Amino acid sequence: MRRFLLAICLSIAMGMTVKPAFAVELWDYHLRGVNEGLAAGVLAPPGLYLINTLIFAPSFHDYGVTDAAGAYHAAEANSNTKIFAWIDVPVLFWSSGCKFLGGDYGAAISEPVDYVSTRVQTGLTGINPLGTNSEFGSAQTGASNTTFVPIILGWHLPCDFHVKTALSIGANDGTTSPGDSVASNTKVAGIDLPGLTKVFTSTSKSDGNLYLWSSNDSWAFAPHLGISWLHQGWNISADLIYTWYTKDNDTNYQSGDQFFGDYTVSYTCGRWTFGLGAQSTTQVQNDKFAVINPLTGTSSYGSQPNTRFENYAAGPMIGYNFGPCSLMFIYNFALETKNDVGGDYYAVRLVVPLGNPYPLGGR
Repeated sequence: MRRFLLAICLSIAMGMTVKPAFAVELWDYHLRGVNEGLAAGVLAPPGLYLINTLIFAPSFHDYGVTDAAGAYHAAEANSNTKIFAWIDVPVLFWSSGCKFLGGDYGAAISEPVDYVSTRVQTGLTGINPLGTNSEFGSAQTGASNTTFVPIILGWHLPCDFHVKTALSIGANDGTTSPGDSVASNTKVAGIDLPGLTKVFTSTSKSDGNLYLWSSNDSWAFAPHLGISWLHQGWNISADLIYTWYTKDNDTNYQSGDQFFGDYTVSYTCGRWTFGLGAQSTTQVQNDKFAVINPLTGTSSYGSQPNTRFENYAAGPMIGYNFGPCSLMFIYNFALETKNDVGGDYYAVRLVVPLGNPYPLGGR
């Protein structure tokens, strides 16, 4: 039972999820809930592992609506936007068997891919003031920012506690299919709409296109802290990630820092694992970008309101160890969403040990 818990403890925070219409960056660096069900504080036994996590979101909506009076409501869902997405995150993880600074050393690399389809009814204040009672949409596929995790360190502590740290780096190397998209800034009556740039874009009211990149046009840096208590089949874990981004030089846009948490309470009995997972996603700083004054035409760059977001979800999980491979299903119910895209979603994780072809560390 303990070995099974160790075999699934490949808690590497990477991936993305769709962000709100107001913010230019479309993806969070950390895929919400991707580490639920894992033992966040432990490295797996020495060897190579393939961890593939598929997230399926059949019906997300945008939360954050401006009413007719111009008031902004961060927690209100806009029923006129619908996003269908699947995101696949394959991770190649290496547990070296070596020690560094007294901890077990590992490393990983990931190349997420995604498909996103979006439909928006236009002519609605706060969504896309390009027309009246018309609908437009987009469907794109692509490879997101490659994630490198050059260092992962795990320590065994007394009383069945475990702690793990890591540093992951998201490269600015994503690609997106052309799709039915137009990659240009939106202007209405000659006024630029920077809050909609790169998200809902169209060159005219009749164009009928919007654009969803498959990655962010910036680098990301994320230190991790994983804590686990593993005792007689129980796994109580928290995986905490803080992320900051470089500026998108193409749009002069700077995303605010973000804090992510994935949480697990599970019990393994024989080959089966049952439990509850939860995730929290919070932006702790405002985004920074330039806004053009429609009256004067002047541009001012700085911290902008209504760009922080919050997202919380939780749900059941069930896993089975086929020996040596393991499979886990997770369902997350949306609990609260503010200034973000959110809804219920599914996750399926497959862990496949690839052996230990180059054993190190004398193990």
